[in-house]
Amino acid sequence: MTPGKENEPFSYAQILDGEGDRPLGLQAAQLLAIANWIRARAGAQKVRLESRGIRTQTIGLVAAALQPDLLSEVIVHEGMSSFDFLLQKPVTFDEAPELFCLDLYKDFDLPRLATIAAPAQVKLQSLVKNAPQKAPSQE
Repeated sequence: MTPGKENEPFSYAQILDGEGDRPLGLQAAQLLAIANWIRARAGAQKVRLESRGIRTQTIGLVAAALQPDLLSEVIVHEGMSSFDFLLQKPVTFDEAPELFCLDLYKDFDLPRLATIAAPAQVKLQSLVKNAPQKAPSQE
């Protein structure tokens, strides 16, 4: 750990990773608990989720994939079209520690998570600034 960085938010993620927990899974579970609470409190059948940024986009999509019938739609602002963005930019662990989840990129990408989240509709409203554009043939 870098001296002077012990109290940074990403250091908590390092501790969780070292214990075998995954911050992405914990955050997705917390989001699901909140959405279930809102649904029960409001008496709604489904909840609409809006996210801004690549971190909350991923947390929201994982949550939607884990409990697809909970959300009516997931709307993403300033998101990414693929996890390839993390390698192209590149994004560092300090910037988005929950996105450094073991084997996440090997087994999943954002379009696949969106498919698993059905019947929730996933809408990418805008890309994060300086995001590489995906070629149409890769869609």
